[in-house]
Amino acid sequence: MKKINPCFAALLVAMIACLLFFGKSHAQSESEQIAAADLTNARIALMPFLQGQLESADQTIAKPLSKTLSELEVDYRGLPEGSDRIIYRVAGKELKLRFQDNMIPADLAVEAYAKIEKDPTLDTPRKRAVGFGKMLQADIVVVGTVWRFREKGALEDVPDSPASVGFALYLVDVETGLRLWRGTFDGTQKALTEDVLGGIKQLGMGLHWLTAEELARYGVKSLLRKLPS
Repeated sequence: MKKINPCFAALLVAMIACLLFFGKSHAQSESEQIAAADLTNARIALMPFLQGQLESADQTIAKPLSKTLSELEVDYRGLPEGSDRIIYRVAGKELKLRFQDNMIPADLAVEAYAKIEKDPTLDTPRKRAVGFGKMLQADIVVVGTVWRFREKGALEDVPDSPASVGFALYLVDVETGLRLWRGTFDGTQKALTEDVLGGIKQLGMGLHWLTAEELARYGVKSLLRKLPS
């Protein structure tokens, strides 16, 4: 009987299991990108996540964050109820780890957001972020938008469909209203045969299927690594 090469056998076993690979992430590297010194002493607030996709990650537009909220196109099939609150919590924890005491507490941020006047037909993300930031006396507002937050097996007639998450983070200067930085994450878990060990080495999260929340946490971490250190 012909012996099987041990290395080949190990790879075959791994291929039967699943591995993780997460789509593409993009962080802005334009001239408007915020300098590291600007964040050192800034008061930073995370605004509750908006639902929808504001801008393409692949192009620069003349007036970013200027589309009214009523114009956003949202496919609610990919956004189960409460998913915006889940990713808000995930992003808040990671931002707190990154900016420590510079982050305004989440309970104060949520309270302030509830108090600002809102009109989706007139409000742009920029306008809402500036009003929110001024109420909190923040220097920088992190605006988050989510357009997909899908758990494994959530696709109809596809029981083995993997988790998939799409969201973006923006840094907005409260005084000027300028978008200082943008990072987007669009990730879907894939099988080993589509990644050949690249994803697991990159993530260091173990060989298992992720929940949408775990995938979102990885996405937030990957974007924050691209901020100036």
